[in-house]
Amino acid sequence: MNGVQAVLEFIVYEGTLLALLFYGVALAVTLLQQGIGRKLNDALGRTSLETGAVLAATAGAVTPFCSCSTVPVLSGMLRSRVRFGVCFTFLIASPVINEGVLLVLLRQYSVSTAVVFLLVASMLSVAFGLLVDRAGMARYVRLEAQPDVDGATRIDSATVSRVPWPSRLRFASMAAWGELRASAPYLAVGIAIGALIFGYVPQDAIVALQQRYPGIVLIFVLALVGVPFYVNSTMVVPIALALLEKGLSIGPVTAFLVSSAGTSIPEMIMLSRLFKAPLLVSHVVTIVASATVIGIALEWAAHFL
Repeated sequence: MNGVQAVLEFIVYEGTLLALLFYGVALAVTLLQQGIGRKLNDALGRTSLETGAVLAATAGAVTPFCSCSTVPVLSGMLRSRVRFGVCFTFLIASPVINEGVLLVLLRQYSVSTAVVFLLVASMLSVAFGLLVDRAGMARYVRLEAQPDVDGATRIDSATVSRVPWPSRLRFASMAAWGELRASAPYLAVGIAIGALIFGYVPQDAIVALQQRYPGIVLIFVLALVGVPFYVNSTMVVPIALALLEKGLSIGPVTAFLVSSAGTSIPEMIMLSRLFKAPLLVSHVVTIVASATVIGIALEWAAHFL
């Protein structure tokens, strides 16, 4: 497949998939906020930051979202005034505790190696959520008004019991469409850049890096290389198997996949609606650090467990 064909196929397939996924997630988030939004926020408000971060990491682990599709969830959490450290933990955990990586570890290695991945990824998500919260990074959040829904009466958990289901669904659909419409320019630019990277940076170029960088250095380098890539959950397994077959060990492969699943140029462009520059940089640093530590931990586990 030549570069132009790969770019066009990426734009059509991933662009359509991501737009539908983004809309679906935004719709689900709105419906969830209608039903239990206030109760959930009150519950999170009564817990400590530490407990909230653990709950967010657990929720992130069981939600198969890629980096871009966490954005509407994050937007809903921020607008609901959920504490920032809890929001950031979910933002890290959902794509980083990746079901595709877990499947590869279970298939190619062992249950104990998969457990190491889950424990290390979860602990890092919680730790970084606590760190950014206590560092006061919440001051770099942009809180926008909710998208216009043509004057429809807003529905929340205080009024939802009095509203018929069709009206609730109509409002949620309008709100999700407004969220998608507001994010569309960011999404389009991000997908176009992601497609160019996908079409013109072959896997062989990634594999060739192991000739230049030894051991742990390669893990860090591939964590950096993964930052601009967009990898969704359906792409993780085939990419991982292809890289493993070409001779890369599990540490560098996992570092690349965790980094590319945890952040990407499309996601960063979309996050620029919600985060100011210092927080965007902090997010990227957090993902690279997490990918590097996870890669090192799995390299060790693969040899000794």
